[in-house]
Amino acid sequence: MEDGWDPRFVQYQMGHEHASTTGIYQFVSDDFRATTLRAGLERTVTEAFGRPGGDW
Repeated sequence: MEDGWDPRFVQYQMGHEHASTTGIYQFVSDDFRATTLRAGLERTVTEAFGRPGGDW
C-alpha cells in the first residue's frame, strides 16, 4: 500500500473476497502517514490561499 499499489489489486493478490478483510492488514508506517498527511495539508493550503503552508 505504501508503494502506491491499488487497494483492489492488493485485495486480489491476497485472495480476499472482501475489502474489509484486506483492510486488517493495511497498516502504514508513522513516517509514511506523516508524509502523506503533510502533502495533503500542503495541497489544501495551496488551493485555499494560493501559497504553500510553510509560512503560515
